[in-house]
Amino acid sequence: MEDGNIQPDPENIQFEPVNEASRKSQWLKVGLGLAGVILILILAWPNLRDQIVPRLGLADDAPLAELEQAAADDPDIDALQYDLAGAYYEAGRFEDSWAQFRVVEAYRLAADANLEIVQAEQTVQADPKSKEAHFTLGTTLARAQLVAPAEIAFKQAIALDSGYVDAHTNLGVVYYQMGRLSEALSEYDAALAVSPNDADVHYNKGATYVQQALQGSVLDETLLNQGVSEFQRALEIDPDLPQAHFSLGVVYATRGQNPEAISAFQRFLELDNGSDPEATAAAQDYLARLQEK
Repeated sequence: MEDGNIQPDPENIQFEPVNEASRKSQWLKVGLGLAGVILILILAWPNLRDQIVPRLGLADDAPLAELEQAAADDPDIDALQYDLAGAYYEAGRFEDSWAQFRVVEAYRLAADANLEIVQAEQTVQADPKSKEAHFTLGTTLARAQLVAPAEIAFKQAIALDSGYVDAHTNLGVVYYQMGRLSEALSEYDAALAVSPNDADVHYNKGATYVQQALQGSVLDETLLNQGVSEFQRALEIDPDLPQAHFSLGVVYATRGQNPEAISAFQRFLELDNGSDPEATAAAQDYLARLQEK
């Protein structure tokens, strides 16, 4: 695998980052997956459809003039502004793209406060054929919670190299965060087709199956089992992947498999480096309640 992906603890990542910037980018790869599983703990059985980012834009192949008119007619609809910015991006009209992104207040404020976004934009503009430049911009935007423009950048990196594992993985994480779970799975499958023994991608895929299992009014045991299988596969590859132990603990606890849940949470706490205090506190609380039974 090439450059880094997205989690505050790069030491558990399978690839070797090439520089400090890529080391910092690694949190997204697994971090958002773990955050999603924590939602199970905090919110019980949420209907995650309420968290899906609506896709209000026009078709991907809409003519540029149509996109420009739609964006002008509805300047307050962020999705339309991002659609137009993405069209400019794909056409190599980067100055227009950056300006259009900044029509959206969230992007403008983030870019004003984060020099890394501006630097990543400049790198793309200077070398538009560099898949790494688009990947770095996507990662930087995702870290700033600008998931819609991050999607645009990752898709451009993949357009330049369809086998770009890190870009497929991070695009999957972005889709996961947006609630577009089937698309997330497709990206993880694309990554695993090239790199089948990536523990982090198997973990992310498992987390996505678990979230899918919660979508209906009744827990989908088939999807939940698929999630468990992916977590177990991740641990076969990397037995010290803490996120997989945590997630298995949550699933086992919900199933009433208390001894297995206790073992999983204990192993998570043994491996935990404190980089995610929320996860640490959740595991400790879960373990204390399980041991009381």
